[in-house]
Amino acid sequence: GACATSPNYSDGEYGPYEWCEFTNVPPNPLVSLTFDVQGDYSPYNDYDGNGDPTDDCYYDYLIVNGVRYCGTSGPTGIAPSDGKITWSSDDEVSAAGWKI
Repeated sequence: GACATSPNYSDGEYGPYEWCEFTNVPPNPLVSLTFDVQGDYSPYNDYDGNGDPTDDCYYDYLIVNGVRYCGTSGPTGIAPSDGKITWSSDDEVSAAGWKI
């Protein structure tokens, strides 16, 4: 099937202040071929207020079905029920990016 990647995926790291949205994504389970996105380096801060400070993805993240993915755990097995995948990065640390 078709793949989607973060900007500059094959040429290095993604950049600062990126945002994009993939639309009309079929509701098939995704496979994270590679996933390396800045994770939550402040695991003691609960930025989203849900009681779990380890799942915030406050800086850079991929969103599928309203859930943020960061670090090295991508959305494998998740089917985008709303047909959207959204990517966002901040102005700080970059990483290799993702391919799904």
